[in-house]
Amino acid sequence: MPETLVTVLTQSFNAVNSTIGLLIAVFAAITMRRYGNIIYFSALALIVDQFVAIAFKRQWDASVENVSSQIWDEILALDASVLVIRFIGFMLVITIVFTIKRLFRRD
Repeated sequence: MPETLVTVLTQSFNAVNSTIGLLIAVFAAITMRRYGNIIYFSALALIVDQFVAIAFKRQWDASVENVSSQIWDEILALDASVLVIRFIGFMLVITIVFTIKRLFRRD
């Protein structure tokens, strides 16, 4: 069981380990005030990441409205395990950055 958990965490981090994904996660962690909002911020980061991936895939030719209308179709077309792994990856990266932010916070 621990090997499976380590494998899932590794796959999750690798799913987010791109420049855009890491920037989205860092921005989410910086704007998050309470750790209790981690689920919402991870879900939002997943949606924003998918939006950016669709926009880059289309080379920004389509308008924002067209891309945003197709985002749900693209997300629903993905395998559920891929979404869960990316969601866990965003939770992991946001948690790490949020913890570092809290360590250096001045009250």
